[in-house]
Formats: sequence, structure tokens, C-alpha cells
Amino acid sequence: MDTNLATTDDQATIQQLYQRILDGWNRGDGHAFAAPFAEECDFIAFDGTHFTGRAEIAESHQLLFDRWMRGTRLVGQVERVRFLGPDAAILYAVGGTILRNQTRPAPERDSLQTLVAQRQGGEWRLVAFHNTRLRPIGRNGASFLIWAISDRLWRLCRLNPPMAYR
Repeated sequence: MDTNLATTDDQATIQQLYQRILDGWNRGDGHAFAAPFAEECDFIAFDGTHFTGRAEIAESHQLLFDRWMRGTRLVGQVERVRFLGPDAAILYAVGGTILRNQTRPAPERDSLQTLVAQRQGGEWRLVAFHNTRLRPIGRNGASFLIWAISDRLWRLCRLNPPMAYR
């Protein structure tokens, strides 16, 4: 990328978008969590759930904050920002969840995140987010076995309908 396409201010503003996500989560506020996203955006959660649009992200996360994720905190940091042009950038981040009544992130909740930021009307917004739990399957026999067992249990319980492929 031509470094003239990105300013130091752009870099800082884009990284602040990620911090705003963390801040919204940590306040348990679905609207604040979703605020850095564009009205029209795509959000893929760690479990593969696909949310479209800021309103859907806000609503779904507020339900989580009010119930299953109440009292949790999100920690993370942007590892790298790569500009694709003057109005688009990809952020690579790492994150984790600190469960209620805990002081450190739960390692089983560590995630890698890819976000796409776009300048719209002079303002940077997130237009895509993809969150993937860190679950390497080939490091050793134990990690493969755990992955295979959980995969088989998911299938046996039929917890999601089959996808249609074209």
C-alpha cells in the first residue's frame, strides 16, 4: 500500500473504533457496542451467527449482556491495521472475555478478529467483523481429539441445520 493513503489520524481513529467496541461491551450496552459499525454491515460472531446491520448487532448483543454475558468484560487489542486505499482498511485484532467474578481472560474464549473499516461521508465506520475462536486442531493429539469430539457432539445433537451450498 502507498503509505501516503493513510494518515496518522486515520490510523488512530480506526484503532479507536475497536476500543469503542470493547467499551460498549464492558458497559453492557448493546447500542454502544454497535455504534462503531455502519448502518449496513456484516458481523460474524465466534459461533458463526451472522448479523446484518448496526440495529441487529445492538439488539442481539443487548440480549446477551442482559442474560448470558452479564458482568463479563471484553479485552483485546489491534495487532495491525492494513490500508487498502484512502478510504478502506483491514484491522487484525486479538481478544478475550473475562468471565463474571474473574480477573483474567478465559483462555478458551481467546479469539482472532478481522474487521473492515471504511470511510463513509468523511467518518470511519466498521463494515465487516469476523470473530474466530482460537482452536487449533493439529497441534497435538489431545487438541485434535477435543476438536473431533466436540464436532461429533454438535452433529449428533443436530444443533444447526445443514447449509445450502451452490
